[in-house]
Amino acid sequence: MTGESVGRYLQQCRQQRGVALTALATRVCPLDVLAAIEQGQRSPSVAQLTQLYQQLGIVRNRPLPQSYPIRRLPVFDRRLQSWWQKQAYGQLVANVAAGDVLRQLTTDTDRQAILYYYGRSLAAIGDVEAAQLHLRAGLMFMTPQSPQVYRSLDLLLLAAENSVRDLTTPEPDLSGFDRAVTVIREGRVRDMPENLTLVFYQYAQAQLNLNRPQAAITLLREAIAWDVQHQTTYLLPDCYLLLALALKMTQPERAAFFHLADQPEKF
Repeated sequence: MTGESVGRYLQQCRQQRGVALTALATRVCPLDVLAAIEQGQRSPSVAQLTQLYQQLGIVRNRPLPQSYPIRRLPVFDRRLQSWWQKQAYGQLVANVAAGDVLRQLTTDTDRQAILYYYGRSLAAIGDVEAAQLHLRAGLMFMTPQSPQVYRSLDLLLLAAENSVRDLTTPEPDLSGFDRAVTVIREGRVRDMPENLTLVFYQYAQAQLNLNRPQAAITLLREAIAWDVQHQTTYLLPDCYLLLALALKMTQPERAAFFHLADQPEKF
């Protein structure tokens, strides 16, 4: 994290909400400290960032933008979108499992999209083995299996499957992440680049879990640069917070963060 980049982001959020610098400082930290953070002269700690987010109503753990791939689904897309946005993962899983959803879909992209959201929802409610099974099934619809140009959904599936796989095996295997990030870096993506910050973010989480903070720092800086380049902010708070953690990287703080990151935001 550069102090300048996170400070500029916090300043923009504060100004958009009409909160005075002095008023915010009285709730979080000394005025000179907050001013130095906003001016890029000082990097906030994990605790300071968390407090600033709470005071400014900055939401972490937001789902993917609604534009893709949910908007393409021809069947029950409003219910699916509503459950995903509300983090009602159990309802989404129960609906897909109980019906003949996949048989109603007409394109491989739609099938991939359902399997992506279904797999991630299964992982969120703790059914890791089923999650991995369905995410892998989504990857089977990728044609060809090693294309020259990928869709963003292909890369999201690769990252999600790798994240879940890491929960089921003691041996670290980051091949899915490596493949997805290489494709992004080489510019071989045909659509909706704003979603792809999530690939960098999940890869950074995996690196932190393996006690590789420097690799995580590199990935998170790429994620932030990607967000800025494509003018999307939906994962910026998460990236800044995880980056602050990676820079400090003490075991208690890391454990506390991952516990915190698993909880939905409530303001």
